[in-house]
Amino acid sequence: MLGAGLTAAEAPTFLEVVTTRFERWDRDHDGVLAVAELDALVADPLNKGDEAAAIAVLKRAARSTRMKIPPLTLSYVKEAVGAAPSATRPDFAKMFKEGQAVLVSATKREPFPDGSPRLDTVHQGRLGNCFCLAPLGAMVHRDPQQVVRLFARQDDGTYLVTLGKRSVRIAPPTDAELAMTASNEGAGLWVNLYEKAVGTALNEARPVEQRTGSPMDVLAKGGSAGTMLEFITGHPIRRFSFAFAKDPKVDEAGRQAQLRELRTQVEAAARDRRLMTCGTLAVTTPGLTPSHAYAVLGFDAKTDQVRLWNPHGGAFKPKGEPGATTGYPMKDGVFEIALVEWTKQFSGMAYETER
Repeated sequence: MLGAGLTAAEAPTFLEVVTTRFERWDRDHDGVLAVAELDALVADPLNKGDEAAAIAVLKRAARSTRMKIPPLTLSYVKEAVGAAPSATRPDFAKMFKEGQAVLVSATKREPFPDGSPRLDTVHQGRLGNCFCLAPLGAMVHRDPQQVVRLFARQDDGTYLVTLGKRSVRIAPPTDAELAMTASNEGAGLWVNLYEKAVGTALNEARPVEQRTGSPMDVLAKGGSAGTMLEFITGHPIRRFSFAFAKDPKVDEAGRQAQLRELRTQVEAAARDRRLMTCGTLAVTTPGLTPSHAYAVLGFDAKTDQVRLWNPHGGAFKPKGEPGATTGYPMKDGVFEIALVEWTKQFSGMAYETER
């Protein structure tokens, strides 16, 4: 979020923000921003705008499992900003702009300022928490009002969020938390409230000695979309593995038998309007995301097409005739794929067994 009255050219850079605030952020004055200090900064609602975006950047860097960074001293930050990004060095400037963009879009700080939630506004953030957004997307598609009913605002400004068989009370997301979580195109905070509630509930379910300082850290560790589907609905799930489609030991008759059974189960789940999710491991089709969770929105038995939603949102246009080698047209994360190809590119699916 740009400072009041500032143009993009006049707004402070990431390094300027960090340099002017580092001493105040470093509460124990040891010259290092420790995890506990970052967690406290992320949770503080008084940190707003560019300051919050910079805090989110440092938290993301400290939490990264993809690269091993040294202690977050001011000298290291200056060195990293002045050097070219690499596989071992975060791109602080890019991450700062990403956080700013999310805060700029978060103009309406109510859960549902525009009425019912919509799927087309949601874009997964940088937490890697597709496993919890895919079930939410399936729920929004089936019944937006069910999502509305998850949240109950309390007199003190907090929210009581019902997730399956448990409820969790949370404060509204801080600016730093917003900068790390999903963007919603100005359509309200319901996605961010959900993410914070899920992270808080999962954290509280852990033994005390295993809990993290920030609920967002739990989401960043990833998980199973099917398990999360069960978690937020309170209903048992059933899984269907697609291993048969890649296993050379399974003959054609066996594959066809599995495909028939899959069609039966998916058609029944779609007919009964049960929530469904699926996920990838490795993929070869352009436009698909590896190691990623998707919502299953429907199945057309006449065309043998499965309709899916990618929590990243966005669009994709194949180069040539749509298909397994070129990809499938995607708008707002939604696309259709032939069931046979679905089993080849995805690892399996899960669906709720009760309503």
